[in-house]
Amino acid sequence: MMTTNIEREIGNLEARMQAVESELHAMRIDVREIRDALVGVKGGWRTLVIVIGLAASIGAALGKYVPLVMGWRG
Repeated sequence: MMTTNIEREIGNLEARMQAVESELHAMRIDVREIRDALVGVKGGWRTLVIVIGLAASIGAALGKYVPLVMGWRG
């Protein structure tokens, strides 16, 4: 009778361990997807910052030199 309870408990623990391993595997997949999304966003932000910087530089240069070239006084 005692061995039956132990075997039942071991079976229960094995089933719970399999469930935990399954959940851990699913969490790894989710974390990998989140990491991939963050890496993609980081690259997008860098591109956006570069484009904004270039646009600001071109706008500043045009604001400075167009009036000089056109003969306007500001």
